[in-house]
Amino acid sequence: MRIAQAPFRAEIVPHASPVHALWHCIIQREGSTEVITRLEAMRKEDARCIALLELSRLQPPGGVRRPA
Repeated sequence: MRIAQAPFRAEIVPHASPVHALWHCIIQREGSTEVITRLEAMRKEDARCIALLELSRLQPPGGVRRPA
């Protein structure tokens, strides 16, 4: 699952095991391979919620400004 909120994106992926008891949330700046934040959750829905919270925290005050 991918969640994009410019200029960042979050990838929600299961842990590489047959059980999938852990979900990873990896947040990067768009166009970069640098990992800004890596979080873990026990459920996919929890990882999604964590990603949305972290993406909103990373946004500058007043939101993203785009050139006119």
